[in-house]
Amino acid sequence: MKVLPSIDISDGVAVKRIKGKSNSGIKLGNPVDIAKEIIELGYDSVHVVDLDAAEGKDRNLEYIREICKLGFSFVQVGGGIREIDDASKILEAGASAIIMSTLPFMDENKFLKIVDSIGKDKVLVSVDYNSSGEILIKGWSTSSGFSISRAISNLNNFGIKGIILTFVENEGTKGGIDKHVGDYVKSLNGIKEYAGGISSMEDLLFLSKVGIDYAIIGMAFYSGSLRGVRYV
Repeated sequence: MKVLPSIDISDGVAVKRIKGKSNSGIKLGNPVDIAKEIIELGYDSVHVVDLDAAEGKDRNLEYIREICKLGFSFVQVGGGIREIDDASKILEAGASAIIMSTLPFMDENKFLKIVDSIGKDKVLVSVDYNSSGEILIKGWSTSSGFSISRAISNLNNFGIKGIILTFVENEGTKGGIDKHVGDYVKSLNGIKEYAGGISSMEDLLFLSKVGIDYAIIGMAFYSGSLRGVRYV
């Protein structure tokens, strides 16, 4: 299993929020400088989220472009991707794949048009869920009406690159992973990723054991507890 550090960008600054809430967590500095530190530690892949774009503000394409120039073999980028133009600009900036989380559950037809336009191998979907197995959208503020099992079943039909299981209740908290994730992984097609609450080697070992391919770490990386761990 590969470990992917995350870089979340807000107002041109790399941040790590707690449960996605604005003005929570920590500010880290220039996103490109943070990406340089990550690659210097030997990581060849990174997870980037444009929080400004997700909130309907201007997209941080200049930072994404500079991060992609650093030499990562794989850069996945999410945040406010709602149109073909959004996806195309991110890929043209050098991203390896885009991540969508709201559109697949709000407007499946538009989602599939984007998939058809850029290619299935360039699309990941983040399934943002809570302990009730409910899928949340719009900044984790609204129920999509989908259960996690229904969401996975639908997404499996589309042949996309993979799915990120994001346990929103512990995202940014180092509060521990969702131990039920193994039940969901069994039914996933494509690349299997996990984010939310990762705090220790024990968490990483558990995720590797149940079949996760990529573990996304944020607070545990920046606080130092898992800084430098690249594979499990």
